[in-house]
Amino acid sequence: MVTTICDIQCYSFLFFVCLITTFLIRSILSKPTKVTTNSHLLPSPPALPIIGHLHLLGPSLYKSLHNLSTKYGPLLYLRFGASHCLLVSSASVASEIFKSQDLAFASRPRFAFSDKLPYGTSGFVTAPYGDYWRFMKKLCVTELLGTKQLERSLFVRREEKERLLKRMLESARKKEDVNVGVEVMKFTNTVTCRIAMSTSCLEQEGEAEKIRDLVMESFKLAAKICFGDVLGPFKKLGFWVFGKQALDLTRRYDELLERVLKDHEVRRCKNEGEREDKKDLMDILLDVFHDEKADVKITRTHIKAFFADLFVAGTGTSAESMQWAIALLINHPSVFNKVSGEEYGTKVDMQPGPGMSLSMARRLIVRPIVRFNPFTASI
Repeated sequence: MVTTICDIQCYSFLFFVCLITTFLIRSILSKPTKVTTNSHLLPSPPALPIIGHLHLLGPSLYKSLHNLSTKYGPLLYLRFGASHCLLVSSASVASEIFKSQDLAFASRPRFAFSDKLPYGTSGFVTAPYGDYWRFMKKLCVTELLGTKQLERSLFVRREEKERLLKRMLESARKKEDVNVGVEVMKFTNTVTCRIAMSTSCLEQEGEAEKIRDLVMESFKLAAKICFGDVLGPFKKLGFWVFGKQALDLTRRYDELLERVLKDHEVRRCKNEGEREDKKDLMDILLDVFHDEKADVKITRTHIKAFFADLFVAGTGTSAESMQWAIALLINHPSVFNKVSGEEYGTKVDMQPGPGMSLSMARRLIVRPIVRFNPFTASI
């Protein structure tokens, strides 16, 4: 029995060695395609066969990309195995891409096994350019980020901020340890839920920790899946390695979001006729879902995938940036004294409203976060 198992392992190893060797030989001996002299190729660092520019990446991705842009220019063409990408590190070039060349860059790349996942390309982030993508973009600009919602969010953010500070103060009085990451995550997700769904989706005990674990696991799994795309013909092997984990993660997301969606539908039925002037983002999506004559057809999967994107986006930007801000203030007491006004014997203006409490806060806090935070620096 042991001999049989050893033989199987040996044959499997030889099979993969032969397969990879064949692929390498074909790649080396294949005739290169003719490139015209007037082809507009972007600047690119020296690349190696097969792996391309993978050898230029270090443990810290955003630092490696910064070093490349500093050495070779603000607009670079990079190849990671079988994947091709464009590195943009100039504000003027980025503005040109998002304003003048938006249609050329609007489509999203298809991952190796995105079609085998329950959400697939149903989310706004992964959806290909088309009617659905344009509809969701318009919805985000007019409803989620519109003037009406921003004015409404001021009250929500102020109320949730007061709750966060009260919880932190109560824990300090009791001399209890506080997981700042969980508390900030709860704050950002609650604000997102209240603005988009008019309710808190973290009412159950341990719900914030569950969402935080899901989001962090999503980041790790997404990195593995994206790396699988560099394998070219062997990228399908990524589903064999990470497929079970991806399906389990999607299932847990779906259970959470399905419960939130059903709770909203129940409240929607009870308050029917009273919410016309108080419709939130979820109400608008449900109206389109139930409208048989709608120009864009969406499903429950589209709705849940969209809100999953909101959770991930809120965690990767707002929550992480706030944690970095807190860490910077703790490690630099002099900056904290300036921002709080203690150094100059003044009081901080805590009047509600948009903008910073002190003009110096932007220079002392916001800019260092944008510079050193790996999340904002790698966007």
